[in-house]
Amino acid sequence: MKIKGKIMISCHEATFLISKKQEDKLSFSEQMKLSLHLMYCKYCNRFAKQTKQITDSIKKMNRKMNKNSVKIKLTEEQKKRIREAINNRNE
Repeated sequence: MKIKGKIMISCHEATFLISKKQEDKLSFSEQMKLSLHLMYCKYCNRFAKQTKQITDSIKKMNRKMNKNSVKIKLTEEQKKRIREAINNRNE
């Protein structure tokens, strides 16, 4: 989707923001750009819903495992490697 100016973001940017939203807060401008994009793009909208379902399922599974005294956590090193991979992909 292309609209002149920087109001409309690409699907690539939208999927990045959708993924970022699962782990971090989006800025106001990021939220607005993503919302506008999702109003017009059924594919990114579907991706956002699927990503949310996956995240919710993982959280639910983690809560069940916590009840059974089993915890799954990433180490700081693993988190750092994931962040670096995401940042390198977007460059």
